[in-house]
Amino acid sequence: MLATTRSPRTSAEREIANWQSGSDLAIPPYARLRAEFERGDGSHHIEIGLTLDGGESGALKKRTRFDDRSVRSVDAVGQLKTVLFSPQDVDLISGSPNLRRRYLDMAVSQASRSYLRALSRYNRVLEQRNSLLRGFAREKVSSEALGPAQEMAFWNAELISTAVDVMAMRLGAVNFLNSRAKFHFSMLTGDETLSVAYVAPRVNLPEEEWVGVAWPATPQSIRQALAASFAASLERLVAEELRRGITVIGPHRDDIEVMASGVDLGRFGSRGQQRLAVLAIKLGELDLLEDAGGETPVLLLDDVLSELDGRHREKLVNLLSARDAQICVTSTDDRDLASPGLSHLPRLRVADGAVG
Repeated sequence: MLATTRSPRTSAEREIANWQSGSDLAIPPYARLRAEFERGDGSHHIEIGLTLDGGESGALKKRTRFDDRSVRSVDAVGQLKTVLFSPQDVDLISGSPNLRRRYLDMAVSQASRSYLRALSRYNRVLEQRNSLLRGFAREKVSSEALGPAQEMAFWNAELISTAVDVMAMRLGAVNFLNSRAKFHFSMLTGDETLSVAYVAPRVNLPEEEWVGVAWPATPQSIRQALAASFAASLERLVAEELRRGITVIGPHRDDIEVMASGVDLGRFGSRGQQRLAVLAIKLGELDLLEDAGGETPVLLLDDVLSELDGRHREKLVNLLSARDAQICVTSTDDRDLASPGLSHLPRLRVADGAVG
C-alpha cells in the first residue's frame, strides 16, 4: 500500500482501520502505515494515515506524506517500489480483464510517473465523454445531427490524444514483460513458449507494429499509427456509442493475453500453469521496475511456496537467491522457509495479532 497508495486486499479503504483502534483514546477509528527505506539518493520516509469520521457518514480522511511533507497520492506512487505476489494473483490470468488492467496500471505507474499522469488525464476525458454520450442516448440523438457531431469531434480529439499516451506506454511495458516473463517461465518450467500480449479490441494495428513498441520510448510513427487507427474506429462506432451512451473502445476496455504453447492460459491452463505464469510475470515486473528506476524493488511473496510442488519451489528459490533484492516471504509452515536459499533471512513470527 505504501508503494501504490492502494490496498492490495480491498478497494474499500475504510475497511483497513480497525474499528476499535481509537476507542482507548476516545477518537474515531484510524490506521497509520509508515516505512523508512534506502535508495540511491539516500534515506526516505513514506506514510499513509487513514481516519474514519466519527459521525453518521463514516467518511474516510486519507493523508499521504513523503519525507514528512504532505503530498498528493499521485506523487507518492513509486517512491518505494515493490512487487507483490499473493495466492489470489492467479486470478490475474483466469479472472476478468479489469483485474489485468488494474495490475498493469499499478506496475507501469510505479515505473513511470508520466504514465500515471497520462492515465489520470485519460480517465478525466473518458468521464466527460461518457457523460456527453449518456445525454445523447437519453435524447436519442442521431449520428447525423450537426451540433452533437461538433461536440463529439472535440471530445474525440481529446480522447485520442490521451488514449495514445496510455496505450503507447502500456504496449512498451507489456512487450518488456513478455520478454522477461518468457525467460523466467523457462527457468521455472523448461517451457520457452510463454507469451504476454497487449490486446486492444477494435483498434486495428498490425501485429508487427504492436510488437515493435519498445520500453520506455515509443517511436513517433507508432504513436501516429495508433492515433489514426483509434480515430478510424471511433468514426466507425459512432452510431453504437450514441445508442449505448458509453465509450466502447479505449484503454479502459483493453486486456492482456497470456499464452503458452499457443494455448490461452486464462481459458485452458491448469491452476499450476497459471500460478507459474503469474510468478514469471511478477519477476518480469521486478525487471521492469529495476530498469525504470535503476534500483531493485522490494519483492513481497505472500505464502507462495506452499502453493508449489517441491521441484518448482526449489527452482523459484534458486531464482530468488540469484537476485540482488530485498525479499520478504510469508508462510504458515516453517518447512517452507528452511531452504538454504531462504534460511539466512531474518525471521519474524506472527501469532494472535502480535509480531515477535
